[in-house]
Amino acid sequence: MQRDADPTPNELQRALLEYEATDLEERLIAWTEEHWNMAARAMVYNKPEGDKMVSGVSGVRSDEGQLVMQVAARVAVSERELMCRAVAAVLPEWLETTYGLTPGGQKKGKKKDK
Repeated sequence: MQRDADPTPNELQRALLEYEATDLEERLIAWTEEHWNMAARAMVYNKPEGDKMVSGVSGVRSDEGQLVMQVAARVAVSERELMCRAVAAVLPEWLETTYGLTPGGQKKGKKKDK
């Protein structure tokens, strides 16, 4: 079957459908892919927070539904924590290389001793 129109996207379609990640986004994605096990481990430790998040939800008719919501809440909390860690790990170096900014109290080219 032949197409009626040229399949090449026009400008509007490219603007809406095509997406090129920025350098910062690529670094964050790479860091989270490398450290995914932190989120997996956090799923176990975040059980109390996940249970608390969904404890007041009404309309759940079964234990299975409640369990699904608890697991989803734990996933969300784990993803949030992983993203916070990714930003903390990636952003300082990205700001320094992109804009020449260094954390307060540090001189350019020297890292603070711990």
